[in-house]
Amino acid sequence: MKTIKNKYNAIFVTGTDTGVGKTFISSLLLGFLRRKGIDAGYQKWLSSGGCGCADLDFCLQQNNIAPESDTANLQTVYCFEYPAAPHLAAELEGKKVNPQQIISSFRKYTQQKELIVVEGVGGLLVPVHRNLLLADFVTPLGLPTLIVARSGLGTINHTLLTVEALRNRNLPLLGVIFSDDENDDQYDEMLLVDNMRTIADFGKVTVFGRIRRFATYVEAEEQFFPAGELLLQSLKNFIPDFPVP
Repeated sequence: MKTIKNKYNAIFVTGTDTGVGKTFISSLLLGFLRRKGIDAGYQKWLSSGGCGCADLDFCLQQNNIAPESDTANLQTVYCFEYPAAPHLAAELEGKKVNPQQIISSFRKYTQQKELIVVEGVGGLLVPVHRNLLLADFVTPLGLPTLIVARSGLGTINHTLLTVEALRNRNLPLLGVIFSDDENDDQYDEMLLVDNMRTIADFGKVTVFGRIRRFATYVEAEEQFFPAGELLLQSLKNFIPDFPVP
């Protein structure tokens, strides 16, 4: 295994909205890193919409990783039943998210893995609690951030706003990867390609590619490979002494 020397050996995966494919891309990234010989793990700080973390289960199952009882509470720190932003989902259970608990679990898990993929919840400006946005929680950690965006109509505005929110907080921006959704069949290829070009030009941001999310998972892994290679190269600029395989 390669050794990654960094205070926080982690990548943060955010999205332009909920349901844009963050979990799908996180799982593909996790599997890619592991095939490269990096002991990578997955963490989801906040989960809502069920008593278990379906996103964690998906990432483990797709990558043939056996669940570990001693790390499950580190991999998903908070899990709420109601499908809503964390601040509301927690309140409905008479709870409040404690950011220090997340940081503690984050630090412990980074010590167990060479690199971790941290999946956000919803979009970047989702409230953690009534007085704290997710973006402002992540900012002091300085994690290199990957944006997952839809490919189709509406993505230019949503993606550029997310880029702007990251840069206004001086959060390191790795780049953008696009994930098709079921509605993208409505649009011709010209529109989808131009969306990516326009975002790259106006946002001055790296576009790693586009994943056809409703292909089979094996096909998606093949599609992801070039994006994964580009991501590895980009990480050299954000994680000191990152050993590109």
